[in-house]
Amino acid sequence: MNIPTLQSVLAEGQLIAPDTFDGISTRAAEYMGCKGALLSASALTHTVHGTPDEGTLSTSEMVWSLTRFVEDNCSIPLIVEVRSGFSDNLRIMPYDLERIVKAGAAAMLLDDRTFGCGSDSPEITLVSPEVFARKVAIAVEAASNTDCMVLARSYAADQADAIARCKAAQAAGAQMVGAVCMHTEDDAREFAGAIAGSKLWSDLTVKDGSPEVSAETLMELGYGLVFITFMEKASWFGDIDFGTKNWANKNTVYADLHDFDGYLLDEEGNLRDYHYIFSYWKKWMPLEKKFEDLSELGKEAFQEVKK
Repeated sequence: MNIPTLQSVLAEGQLIAPDTFDGISTRAAEYMGCKGALLSASALTHTVHGTPDEGTLSTSEMVWSLTRFVEDNCSIPLIVEVRSGFSDNLRIMPYDLERIVKAGAAAMLLDDRTFGCGSDSPEITLVSPEVFARKVAIAVEAASNTDCMVLARSYAADQADAIARCKAAQAAGAQMVGAVCMHTEDDAREFAGAIAGSKLWSDLTVKDGSPEVSAETLMELGYGLVFITFMEKASWFGDIDFGTKNWANKNTVYADLHDFDGYLLDEEGNLRDYHYIFSYWKKWMPLEKKFEDLSELGKEAFQEVKK
């Protein structure tokens, strides 16, 4: 499947990338017009593996998800959240990150948390700025001679510390950097004043019912990549909404007749099966039609085994 590079997408303007975690969520992101997405290690841990996110998702689990769930099912570039690089052992990291690149990642998003530290961990622990920079350099080497970009973000709580860490990551070869501690326009301006080049915004957050900073303002300040997280929550809501209605009605009328707020209606207003927006209608179903007809082979198609 022809997937554009992340560089080509960013060259067209700011990319607002949602969090995805499987083939359906990524296909949904593509369907609603997103030009790229973040393959979230946290959401993948929660939804696919059913465990708290303590930062221990393995390379093999991410590679399997990237290749089977996503790369065969969509045509948008995927930024893969590799977090610590799957290890604090710098001798192992090159092999692990090369596997991510070969699996089809459009970019690797590396951060400065220690291995075993995830979104559900009670405490956040960080590697030193020097080790963070070394990890970025390893990622750059793993992605060499490919179109895979290397992105870095810091989880340091203090903005000055985060800026220093991001500068070290840039010096090590990171092509875009950002910090989790930033939420407001003032934060964005201070970071932009200290960090040259294109930057990433870790997550658009909300306060008092409004975004703390707009995507437009971020674009003006040089944030070419903005992450927004909602896919995991939306999936949970859909399951609960359909589930409670169908359970109360003791049938599936509510789910069967739901038109996804009009997304499932064709041009004549007829309700289409929701599977039509899924990936296998794009790739696998045409392949089945191409190869399933064996009539021209006649009796030679299948051989009877005589006992």
